Amino acid sequence: MSLRVLVLTALALPFFGGSPLARTWYVAADGSGDAPTIAAAVDSSVSGDVILVGPGTHFVSRISGDGVVLKAGTSLLSETGPATTVLRPGSPPQPGLVGALDNCVVSGFSMLGFGVTTSPVYIGGDNVEFSSNIAISAGGPSAIEVGGGYASIHNNVCLGGSNDIYLGFDFAGADIYNNILLNGIGSSIDCLAQNVLVHCNLINGSMGGCFQYENFGGDPMFCGDGNYYLQSDSPCALGNQPDGIDCGLIGPLPVGCGPVTIETRTWGSIKAMYR
Repeated sequence: MSLRVLVLTALALPFFGGSPLARTWYVAADGSGDAPTIAAAVDSSVSGDVILVGPGTHFVSRISGDGVVLKAGTSLLSETGPATTVLRPGSPPQPGLVGALDNCVVSGFSMLGFGVTTSPVYIGGDNVEFSSNIAISAGGPSAIEVGGGYASIHNNVCLGGSNDIYLGFDFAGADIYNNILLNGIGSSIDCLAQNVLVHCNLINGSMGGCFQYENFGGDPMFCGDGNYYLQSDSPCALGNQPDGIDCGLIGPLPVGCGPVTIETRTWGSIKAMYR
């Protein structure tokens, strides 16, 4: 059963109990969905609605040039996952791609911030879940910036500028787990606030001010350049974590290939691929 059918079924259940029926806005890459673009779906949505995005490349933009900010209580979900669903900045150039307010969920995208001058993802509300995404900042200061409330950030790949994840002063806390953080310059996570829990991540970079455990470094062993499926012997795959750590799957995608020929590279050269 497809994700679209599952979402529609789940949303239909409250109808039979007398609760208002939330709506799913389907967005296709060719503009043939319920709304022609993600921005149009955001404009039409209300709390409780789901914006379900089909596979392909979607250019996220507004005339004002500020990306899209989800309304409180809405969800932005990919139908087929980050390997096939790409968000990129449209025209004019955007400072950011996606912002999330209270009780939002964002899951299942490759967010490529080429041309984005700030963080492509901004979490500015409380009780936000950001999961199973690939977030790459090619010019901004970080892949994800958290500026308000409490955030759950898990099972993502992040490659930032100065930081993969930047946590400001004015938020309640964050649970950051099962991510692959590839920053090779500056810090992978900069914790300027309290109540930040960082665990079960592969981290190549430093951390400041975070409470952490069961994190480790090294090569995530992806299947190829731009292919974020894991090799079968990756330390991020199920049961492969080092030192007796048992975190389950780390990152957004499962094993997709066997061992491949190893080519030695620096983290600086890996970052250069995304410029």
